[in-house]
Amino acid sequence: MTIETPARHTQPRGRQALQRSIAWYLRQLSRVLNVLSDEELERLIPHLTERRFKPRQIIFAAGDPAERVYLILKGRVKIFQVADNGKEIILDVVGKGDVVGDMAIVEDGERTATAQAIEETMAVSITWEDFSHLLQQSPRLGFAMMELMARRLAGMQRTFMNIVSKPVSARLADTLLARSEDGIIRLGLTHQELAQTIGTSRETVTALLSRFVTLGAISPIPDGYRIEDEDLLDDIAAGEIPVSPRHPVNAPASTMAG
Repeated sequence: MTIETPARHTQPRGRQALQRSIAWYLRQLSRVLNVLSDEELERLIPHLTERRFKPRQIIFAAGDPAERVYLILKGRVKIFQVADNGKEIILDVVGKGDVVGDMAIVEDGERTATAQAIEETMAVSITWEDFSHLLQQSPRLGFAMMELMARRLAGMQRTFMNIVSKPVSARLADTLLARSEDGIIRLGLTHQELAQTIGTSRETVTALLSRFVTLGAISPIPDGYRIEDEDLLDDIAAGEIPVSPRHPVNAPASTMAG
């Protein structure tokens, strides 16, 4: 999808049809933009710039000025911070239809985290100045952005609280439950990225996933897992059944916990 101002020779009727088409697409893509009226969306479109990012390409880094907001059209982006020991802690992973860079509202002009493309990613961006002006003109958009940031901040708080207060098996189970939908867990992350989300190693994540499968809590499916025993997974997430990644995979279920 290319977002650009139509050429001057385009007839007004054709230009309006193109803008309506783009507006419809953006509304279907993004719950945030869905609150805008057709007129507001059509005013927004000329300010959008298409951007493409290669896998592992940095979109913005911690310490950068908060200059642009991005809407992901395709691909996935991870938002992370680097701890004092040099390890990455993934705060969020966003995909198609999600907004990146919106935390500029509370970042006091400077990025507090880094955004990096996980895979080939396409986005449209708008300057923070233009986006801020739109927020002032549209109370509905401002409210939608507040809801988005509240959810994101709650997710970050949950991540940090889990890291400091829960054993790694509980953190992993909690993450799996948070990513489940109708009993299906679509990770969308490698084991390394999942490990960075919960503050552990790739080897530990791989071992624990095997333990969860052997326990009967989950079963593998293409691109993820199916929850087989939600009560068991809940108990692990609550820390009531600690699971060690060091126990052999073929051990009896009664020896896995504790």
